[in-house]
Amino acid sequence: MARHDEGFFTGKDNTRLFWTLDLPDSGTPRAHVAVVHGYGDHIGRYRPVIDALVQDGFAVHGFDYRGHGRADGRRAYANKWTDFLEDLDGFWQRVRRAAGTDKIFLLAHSHGGLMAVHALAKGLEGLSGAILSAPYLKLAITPPAVKVFAARMVGSVVPWLSVSSGLTPDMLTTDPELQKAVGADPLYVPFATPRWFVESTLAQAEALLLAPKIQVPLFVLCGQEDGVALPAAARSFFEATATADKKFKEYPGMRHEPLNERERSTVFQDISGWISAHL
Repeated sequence: MARHDEGFFTGKDNTRLFWTLDLPDSGTPRAHVAVVHGYGDHIGRYRPVIDALVQDGFAVHGFDYRGHGRADGRRAYANKWTDFLEDLDGFWQRVRRAAGTDKIFLLAHSHGGLMAVHALAKGLEGLSGAILSAPYLKLAITPPAVKVFAARMVGSVVPWLSVSSGLTPDMLTTDPELQKAVGADPLYVPFATPRWFVESTLAQAEALLLAPKIQVPLFVLCGQEDGVALPAAARSFFEATATADKKFKEYPGMRHEPLNERERSTVFQDISGWISAHL
């Protein structure tokens, strides 16, 4: 029978972060998969893909980084972009210790994908390949200049102020049941913070410059109708990466969360198949 464990670990600045681990009933995992969630998100929303990967014989690790889910910190906030990256580094070290000599793959969605790009460019020791789901490399819509200016001004005074993100459940998925689940989820954060907006925008600009440094096997996927993270930006990033072992796939009719779409089983099969081909 599959086994689930969870608990807390301490980040670099003593922020308490949350971790999960799911192991297959086969005993010895075929490989380990580390999952990084999106902005305002939490690892609990990734249960469907976690269960699918565990059923296929993989050990799956997840975590909530600062300001999200069951982790500590102001909601949807980090004082600087590198705080998120340090959380990811701490999580990665835990996964590496648990995996030992087994292969490890990274599955990162949206804002988690943006974090992953920075981490991949720097280098993740022991990584066998990365899957980026709808990486948040550029907003699909251009926010009004006045709103950007206001974010910068307010961010310099009250950087953690809660501001409407403008994101609605129907922008995430076409599945009406999962749309309802998002609205009823007490851990899902429906707002943004000025400091995050400024820091993530700078991180996006840098991410496109980091693409040539990425040499690990790479699978980038996104919904063709993503109104949050621009698919064209994901494509441009993908083409600029240095790895020769890469795959890009857009799913027709899907929105920002392919992992939570009606036809998500197809996405799960593609992810599992890609990992299996790299064992």
